[in-house]
Amino acid sequence: MSNTHEFSEAEFDDFLDSLPEIDPPPEMKDKVFSSLDAEAEVVELPRRRWRAFVAVPAAAAVLIAGVVLWIPHQDGEDAGEDNTVVAESPGKESMHHIMEADDLIQGKADASGARLDIVSSASMGKSGAMVDGQPELKEGMGAQVWAISEDKTMTSAGVIGQDPHDGVWMPFESNAVKVMVTEEPAAGSAEPTGRTLVEVRLS
Repeated sequence: MSNTHEFSEAEFDDFLDSLPEIDPPPEMKDKVFSSLDAEAEVVELPRRRWRAFVAVPAAAAVLIAGVVLWIPHQDGEDAGEDNTVVAESPGKESMHHIMEADDLIQGKADASGARLDIVSSASMGKSGAMVDGQPELKEGMGAQVWAISEDKTMTSAGVIGQDPHDGVWMPFESNAVKVMVTEEPAAGSAEPTGRTLVEVRLS
């Protein structure tokens, strides 16, 4: 009598399911894959190579993006100790532009503590004053600046208040040959009514 028992397909599947799941040691995996490499082509290998190839341009793209977005500080006369670029104010640019004119005329004035550095050019039709300091006047009063042209037309350039000023550009409507500053209400006057603080002819 034979002791051999042939399992049906269902019984064999149940037998396999009853076996515990055990991970083989790493050295066994290496031997198995080495044998497979020697005997047959592994389907997953080309996929891994393709993924590696795609990863290289992706890393390069990140590197390129980093280079493009990185903006170094500039060195030069307008840079501070930390290499931060210090931009020149529009007022100073306007003043320097007028000062480059061949027919430049200029003057200085002190209106009770408000200092004016005045420049004018007839060929450019521009003039103005750089204001520093603060006028010491009665409460509620200001120093109103009047620009006088060659044909004696007088226009108000504005009122200097009693707050500190540091390089404040005051443009005039046109070129001026004379500047007068009078004490007026802080809101300004249509024409000079108060005492004259200073008067200077440009040369």
